[in-house]
Amino acid sequence: MIELPMKPTPPSNVNPRRLFIFSNPKVGKSSLLAALPNSLLIDAEDGSNFLHAAKINIIEEAVKQKKPPYTILKEVSEQLAKSTHRYDYICLDTATALEDIAKELAVILYKNTPMGKNFTGTEVQSLANGAGYMYVREAFEKLYQLFDPYAAKCLILTGHVKKASITKELEGKELSARDIDLIGKLKNIVCSQSDAIGFLYRRRESTQNILSFRTSEDDLATGARPEHLRNQEIVISEYIDGKVVTYWDKVFI
Repeated sequence: MIELPMKPTPPSNVNPRRLFIFSNPKVGKSSLLAALPNSLLIDAEDGSNFLHAAKINIIEEAVKQKKPPYTILKEVSEQLAKSTHRYDYICLDTATALEDIAKELAVILYKNTPMGKNFTGTEVQSLANGAGYMYVREAFEKLYQLFDPYAAKCLILTGHVKKASITKELEGKELSARDIDLIGKLKNIVCSQSDAIGFLYRRRESTQNILSFRTSEDDLATGARPEHLRNQEIVISEYIDGKVVTYWDKVFI
């Protein structure tokens, strides 16, 4: 029997369980993730070769094993399930690359339906009335959720800014969910499933990187549920004596 609460109870979660970070290219998302202790970087964009990190390059593995990238992602998930080691943080880099892999998987999903059994195309986005985007969303969520059970503390997803949005004034202002480089409703799905959405930027003429969780008045999709991140801008990293120093303890307290 359900008992109705007679008084407020404290929150069961303090830190975000799902974190989404997006930025312009070359700001330092991957380097920032590599600095997280006991983390696994799943590189779906073939961009981690210069990083010292616990990492798996999905594209390299796909070429080496002559398998589709989505098969490699599934195999990584299966190994995580078997492993006795539990990573605190699993980082998927990036959502844009994951979307490209999802498009390939979406064709398989569609071909497995009665309607698509005779489909000979290479992408479902060409289906009439935008029907194919449903399969892309389904494929993306399948790939994303492969890793959710195996991150002890947080599953982190990174993303890019749409090229058309880069000309916006960035100083002290985070971009809205409309500016995330994902198609259609995927933007809304990713944002709604995230406990915190941060825009990473570098201050002009500064060595500091800022992770902004500020919620703008005209777009409530950005921001954070955890109280210590809500409407905050955090110095997440900076260069000191030629080395990058990170402050993840401000995000995961």
